[in-house]
Amino acid sequence: MSITAETSTRQAPMAPYPATYPDVQGRATLLEEAKAMEQQLLDAEDVIENERTIPDEITDRLYANGIYRAFLPRELGGLEVHPLEWLDAVEEISRVNGSVGWLCMLHSGQTFLRKEVMERLLEQDRWIMASNVGRAAGKAVRVPGGYRISGRWSFTSGSPEANWLSGRSVLYDENDEPVINPRDGLPWFIVGLWPAKDATLIDTWDGHGLRGTGSGDFEINDLFVPREMVNEAGIWKRPYDRALYRHWFNVMAHGAHALGLAKAAIEEFIGLVHQGAKRGSYRQARLGKDAMHQFVLGKADTMVRAARSYLWQVTAEAYDDAVKQWPVDYDIRVRQQAALLNAVHVSRQAVDMMFQQAGAPAVFRGRRLERIHRDLLTAANHALMAEAAFDRIGQYLMSKDLPGGPEIEIGGISFIPGPHPQHDRNAPWQEWVREASTHTPEEAAANLRRASGS
Repeated sequence: MSITAETSTRQAPMAPYPATYPDVQGRATLLEEAKAMEQQLLDAEDVIENERTIPDEITDRLYANGIYRAFLPRELGGLEVHPLEWLDAVEEISRVNGSVGWLCMLHSGQTFLRKEVMERLLEQDRWIMASNVGRAAGKAVRVPGGYRISGRWSFTSGSPEANWLSGRSVLYDENDEPVINPRDGLPWFIVGLWPAKDATLIDTWDGHGLRGTGSGDFEINDLFVPREMVNEAGIWKRPYDRALYRHWFNVMAHGAHALGLAKAAIEEFIGLVHQGAKRGSYRQARLGKDAMHQFVLGKADTMVRAARSYLWQVTAEAYDDAVKQWPVDYDIRVRQQAALLNAVHVSRQAVDMMFQQAGAPAVFRGRRLERIHRDLLTAANHALMAEAAFDRIGQYLMSKDLPGGPEIEIGGISFIPGPHPQHDRNAPWQEWVREASTHTPEEAAANLRRASGS
């Protein structure tokens, strides 16, 4: 069954936590804007799937209605919303189309550039950036006024619609050796940003699911990138020292995306039950009447709602804490990682349950439940969502009340943002993080020169 705005069987929206958003001043909420796009997204389903990117008119609307400007600072024309308002919108868009929901998660308007630089860029064009900062696939060399960067970055979702691209690189010295960060002994990473027109897009994306995300590669070769367009502190820099930018709230949208897809699968299964059976189909005649169907539906719905409540609640706690301080309390950061992983993998389980109970109507290419299943299997395979990361949460729970604890293994598959308790016991490291998160480009350049001995 293909859902339309008229025949949708979707449940009443789950209430946000808290009940109202702060700082919504005479505008529609992002959730209301997302709901208003439902029919447009449904009409474009086949185009998005087959063209492997989203139509320009959808990109234009997402930017105009603020969903693509949710994290852009207000002084730059963004909304700088409460993270729960944004999670609600990502969840709702994902319920209708998994590929568009994925891009809403990534194209949130975030920036590490200073206000005066951003103002100049925004006079020329809108701000839609695609990036891969998880993989240091570039090589950067410092030159007068900036850097020369070469590299090829993969899995760059949304690159066909972006007008800016960004990637992480390892810094090399004049002897072609990696510059080592004296604080931690690791290579010194920088993140550069450049116009999309200066890069070559390489169409490599033909994924199992999320087919409309345009998650291909891009490449640059010996491109000069001015210093003002480079985050010389790697991932730590925070030029806007306010609550929304003191924590990695954007990553929580992985959970909202998965939950939206899970809700869609539940709706679709109910729709199949209401549709009735084709003549001669015994299994479809029994669809929804067998106790097992009812049991699995009830269990899946409860799992999804509980996972959503946990993620929304701990995100609200993190934001409240970020209003007061940086970094956010470590216990909250650990629980947020747990809630995120739980949301993604509970959603995957719920979609599997609906797919299995639906039987033959779910297996044909292009059926809505089939697409939802493919989209969530693909999303749950993201490196940051690996279930193996639960071991760090277990390490924290086992050690947090011990003398000298907590102690967790740093690195590997985990996304508990630092600094970690081990760093708190190493004052120089934490001082460097605080310095790196707020320094000017000139101070960063001085740090780089000291690190490389130049």
